[in-house]
Amino acid sequence: MLTEMVAVDWSEFALDIVLPKTDRIVAIQWAIMGPIWLFLIALSWQYERDIRHFLWGLCTINLAWFLWRMVH
Repeated sequence: MLTEMVAVDWSEFALDIVLPKTDRIVAIQWAIMGPIWLFLIALSWQYERDIRHFLWGLCTINLAWFLWRMVH
């Protein structure tokens, strides 16, 4: 009986993280990825310009995708 009460459908939870149904999940994605991107961009200053621009582009595309899904 206890296992039935604490059972979680992890497949649906994982799908909700990847393809969120609510703005709350998208805001959580922003909160997780924002610091990660800032950390990667800060580390990229020692690399050459092309690598920095590539990382900036990935960051911009990723965060713009989150914003687009949040505005819908």
